[in-house]
Amino acid sequence: MIEALARVVRPTLAFDLARVDANMQRIAAAAHAHDIRALFAAKSFPHPRVLELAANRLDGFDVASPGELATVPAGAIVSVADPTGAAITTGARARMIVACETIGQVCAAPRGAEIAIRISASITGLDPAMGAVLDGSGHRRSRFGLDDRASVAALRDAAAGRRVGLHVHHGPVTATSAGRFIATARAAIELADFEPAFIDLGGAWHGIADLAEAFAAIRAALPRSIEVIVEPGRAYADGAGFACGIVRAARSLGDREVRVVDLSRACHLRWSTFELVARAPHPGRGRRVLVVGPTCYEEDVLGEWTLEPGALELDDRMIVRGISGYALAWNTGFGGVEPADVVLRDGVH
Repeated sequence: MIEALARVVRPTLAFDLARVDANMQRIAAAAHAHDIRALFAAKSFPHPRVLELAANRLDGFDVASPGELATVPAGAIVSVADPTGAAITTGARARMIVACETIGQVCAAPRGAEIAIRISASITGLDPAMGAVLDGSGHRRSRFGLDDRASVAALRDAAAGRRVGLHVHHGPVTATSAGRFIATARAAIELADFEPAFIDLGGAWHGIADLAEAFAAIRAALPRSIEVIVEPGRAYADGAGFACGIVRAARSLGDREVRVVDLSRACHLRWSTFELVARAPHPGRGRRVLVVGPTCYEEDVLGEWTLEPGALELDDRMIVRGISGYALAWNTGFGGVEPADVVLRDGVH
């Protein structure tokens, strides 16, 4: 992949499909070993080839809009968590799980759809959320989900005759162990005050090094009678994503060098935590280089690294790794900057 990027002439996002496929197989095997259903968050990598891999390797999809629902195969499990509610009425699937926060959403769900009562990720007090609102006490709480027994009970009653479970999706705080998911699952079940048929623990699994161990711990912590569903997104692209930009301007500013590349964090690298692919400098020889994107946006900064003298000069290529599929989803233009090219290396059979 690095060799291929050395020849590009425009900002480029590149993904190794064989690595994505291997990740899907590994995560699915770890989940299935502990009787857990593994879905694919369609928004996390909306490319037809990746969706095809997910359909072949995983149990189904998580979607958040009618547009996403239209892209996934009809035979798969589909978990719908659409903030607007529009995808609820788009059409029923063989197994459709609808995340609901209101009685109106429950009533609008297609006949035969299962109801997942959405619980606030803030119920444990451990998970602040981006975009959260104040509850009057100075604490933040998630913009999604219910956090009181009466509201949960009302939705359960409205869903009478349907299979009813729970759905809780964590905020931007990255989990590093199963403990966070276990605490949230237990709090959600206690809030519901009834045994749900299933609990969907959503996404945010990419920070856990050993998913098999985490899944084992979660399954052991919850009653076997409760089906457990997970919706990884970024975890499936682990180690598969790279990006390349070209140095278009170079200048010195006091104690540091500045390089302007045509790869933009704001346009091309959203929701990616990446690192520079470069040789470490010899001790005492490194120089600080600030790398910025091509837009006029103040925060379009890729990073600051200590590099060998002569690295990242004018017209050189800069390669970073750790790019998520979300970068492809967000890939856009701004202020005359065009979207990045997208390359998928297809080694999948």
